[in-house]
Amino acid sequence: MSKTLKKSLYLSAAALSLITISATNAKAAKKAHYATATYSVMYTDRADSNVLVNANNAIYTKPGTMPGAKLVASRDELSDLTTSSSDKNTFFVYQMAKTSRGSYYAKVVTMDKRYRGWIYAGKQDFSMNLNNIGGGLNPVTTLGNAAMPDVRTGYTLKNQRLWTAPYHTSIDAKRINLAYTNYTSNDTFTIDRAARNRAGWLYYHVYDANNPSIQGWVYYGALGMSDTSSSTGYTLNFSTDYGNTTSFSKTLSFEQLGASSNTPASLNMYNPSITNLIPAGYHIDANKPFTTNDDQRNLTKGGKATVNLVPNSLINLNIYDNNNNSSFTVNNNAQLNTDFNNYFNLNTLNSSNSYRYITADNLYNFINVETNKGVITFNNGYALNRVNGDANVSYTDNNVYVNITTNKSGTTNY
Repeated sequence: MSKTLKKSLYLSAAALSLITISATNAKAAKKAHYATATYSVMYTDRADSNVLVNANNAIYTKPGTMPGAKLVASRDELSDLTTSSSDKNTFFVYQMAKTSRGSYYAKVVTMDKRYRGWIYAGKQDFSMNLNNIGGGLNPVTTLGNAAMPDVRTGYTLKNQRLWTAPYHTSIDAKRINLAYTNYTSNDTFTIDRAARNRAGWLYYHVYDANNPSIQGWVYYGALGMSDTSSSTGYTLNFSTDYGNTTSFSKTLSFEQLGASSNTPASLNMYNPSITNLIPAGYHIDANKPFTTNDDQRNLTKGGKATVNLVPNSLINLNIYDNNNNSSFTVNNNAQLNTDFNNYFNLNTLNSSNSYRYITADNLYNFINVETNKGVITFNNGYALNRVNGDANVSYTDNNVYVNITTNKSGTTNY
């Protein structure tokens, strides 16, 4: 072999080695460019794990810095959703990822399932507290409290559509199949909560007066009044001057008055079908609740009675918490008390032989409303906890004492 050919072969081998080393280094550099991630489930209440996009970041099939991540929705495409009040454009957060670079991503899906994927969510762990979320997302409340109607009983379902939550306000909202319950088309419903979605649509939470276990949410337009007539039911005339004038009237069915196959209809001042009709600011006079010529324990069809109303004394609210009141400040005590009396039906609290409890959920929602209005301010990073069971409430001499729980950690008690 000639010296020239031999030298040429040596040079070719050396060049091939350099090419191989360069390719290996390029692959290693490319691999080092991508981040790795660890994944976590969400520990927040699913009903409250909702956010809106702010178009600061796009949505990908994987966390954006991961290999193989593909674009699902660009920032420009998401910008149209930032100004939308439609609940179908609310996103539900159901998984978290932390990359090796310290960034957090959220896996989200819209209520209508149109968009699904991963989006940058800031530099804080939000798996236990959605208030820590950032980046391309902002927390949102899908339901706000609404005023209760004056008439709260005697409603029927027009289309038999009852939901576990208002449509598109919770990812778990499902229609209740009434065919598998004891519901009949003659059943009447009582309203115990009112709320509006982000678009302003009004919904009522109702329960079946005959079968209280049947309960759920319904759009207000899907409720109708029962067809009980004055000749087949019993008419109540509500009066603030013991029958001299009538403020309003309502005819109730005998079932609403407690009648059954073995029990006659009767007048009871604590019957929810009656107390839920009482306007704000009044309660039934315990000394003379009704004026009627009928036997109040055995009513007759077509009968009528006067319900005697007297004004409430203002209920004074005193709230305290498990952090010695260091977690919040009441900025406007008069407004807090006015809102409290308007928000809760406290009629029965004015009677010494009755009481009314406040559910933890209702108290949680009320405190949040007052916080959003600026009536209450939480201090030094404290947050309100939602607790299980009923709220801790005591009542003496027109004063209500309510205990709330707060925390200053990264977790929230759900």
